Amino acid sequence: MQLIHTNALLRALNTCAKIFRHTSSKEAIEGTALPPLTAHIARDIGLSPSELEQMRHRWPSQSTRHPYL
Repeated sequence: MQLIHTNALLRALNTCAKIFRHTSSKEAIEGTALPPLTAHIARDIGLSPSELEQMRHRWPSQSTRHPYL
């Protein structure tokens, strides 16, 4: 009876360890970010220079940097 109890406990711990290992290894993979939008890439996808500048423009409210705080 002791052997059955020990085996069940080891199986449960092994399953918990596998689940923990699977959930804790969700790190960001390097190289998955979009490349910067250059003039060459914008031209290739059909953006005009004015559309490119509109995409690059950032309003102050879109930034998390607030120098006066």
